[in-house]
Amino acid sequence: MPSGNKVAVLLATYNGLNWLKDQLESLLSQQDVDITLFISDDCSSDGTFEHVTQLSKFDTRIIVLPKKERMGSAGRNFYRLILEVDLKSFDYVAFSDQDDIWNLDKLSRHVQLIKKHKAEAISSNVLAFWPDGHQKLIVKSQSQKKYDFLFESAGPGCTFLMTPWLVGRVKHHLITSAAAKNVELHDWLIYAICRAHNKQWIIDAVPSILYRQHNANVVGANSGIRPGIARLKKIKEGWYRHQIALISRVVISINQDTKLSTFQKIIQSNRFIDHLRLVPFALKGRRKLIDRFVLVLSVLFFVF
Repeated sequence: MPSGNKVAVLLATYNGLNWLKDQLESLLSQQDVDITLFISDDCSSDGTFEHVTQLSKFDTRIIVLPKKERMGSAGRNFYRLILEVDLKSFDYVAFSDQDDIWNLDKLSRHVQLIKKHKAEAISSNVLAFWPDGHQKLIVKSQSQKKYDFLFESAGPGCTFLMTPWLVGRVKHHLITSAAAKNVELHDWLIYAICRAHNKQWIIDAVPSILYRQHNANVVGANSGIRPGIARLKKIKEGWYRHQIALISRVVISINQDTKLSTFQKIIQSNRFIDHLRLVPFALKGRRKLIDRFVLVLSVLFFVF
């Protein structure tokens, strides 16, 4: 029976009909919580919208948002959910992708951890799996660093469970800040807003989902040589630095810490000296040691 903890699950879909059955089953079978599932579909052409709309007629826990013009990205789809869903009556808010499979105790475990640590949000490691049956643990639970929120998310957004207060702050920035609206990765933006408020965020070492890998993944497991090359390409092309600059603008509107103000200024400068002043931030800018090493090298060799 539900424990009384009411959880709003925000699910963004786009051409996910091949995988939705498994995911919806795992969502609707969550133990010891009372969930309502809000679905926003980004103009799917494979029947996804029609499928979930039909399901909603038979299960009152499923609410499908009306069709809207094409948003074009998962991030914008999740922003729509944050902006349009009324979360006042819920105790917690979770994000869901369309193609994963949740552990049946995902939400109940994370609710208990949030309460125990008096946190505003929690995320976790994931167990990636491929069509051939191969599985790999993707670790995101390395120790949080002082400035990691300026450079990366806490992990996949599909593992997030948050308080309505935090989601409310995100909504505020999406309404009032052009910088926030232009951050492409919703999970990174939310993590940065939470940390900028000096609130507690937990990264659970226990994987909470089976993280499906396929050709249509927006980000995916990000492991191996090819994803590494793709990340370096984004760094070199300036996408990463631009996104960091947007994040820093949001952060500084929340937290006027002198170090953060300095960072916000130098990330927007191309001067040689300011470029080198990024190094101390990069040294505390990623949780994973190899990622810090690559980031520092990128700064020192002016790739970043």
